[in-house]
Amino acid sequence: MTEINNEQNNQKVEDTPNVEKTYIVNDNAPNNQQYNYQQPYMQKPDTSATVSVLDWVLTIIVMSIPCVNVIMLFVYAFTGDKESKKNYFKAKLILIAASIIASVIFWVVLIIVLGPKIPQFLEQLQQLRRSYGF
Repeated sequence: MTEINNEQNNQKVEDTPNVEKTYIVNDNAPNNQQYNYQQPYMQKPDTSATVSVLDWVLTIIVMSIPCVNVIMLFVYAFTGDKESKKNYFKAKLILIAASIIASVIFWVVLIIVLGPKIPQFLEQLQQLRRSYGF
C-alpha cells in the first residue's frame, strides 16, 4: 500500500512544473542508516588579559591606603577588562561580607549568653580598679 502511495505522490510531483520533488522514505529498510553528527568539543582559547606584576604592585599600594581601599575594592571588583583581577576582588567582597555576618552573630550570641552577668562583671572591674589605684 505504501509503495502505491509513493508512486502516486511521485507522479503528482513530476506532473506539476517548478515544484520541489518530495520522496517518502521507508524507515524500516535495512540499508537506511541515520548518522548522528556531533561537532567535537573545542576549548576556547584564554583571551583575557593577564595581570602584570607592576599592575599587582600598584593594586597592593592603592589597597593599603585607608578609606581609598574600600572604594577601590568595589571599583576593581566590577570594572576593568582583566577577569582574574575582577574575580579576585569579588571573592574578597564575599569573604568580607561573610566575616561581618559571622562577627555580628558572635556578638549577639555573646550578649545574649553573658547579658545578665555584665553588671556583676563591671562591679568586679571597679573593685580591681579601686584596689590597685588606677
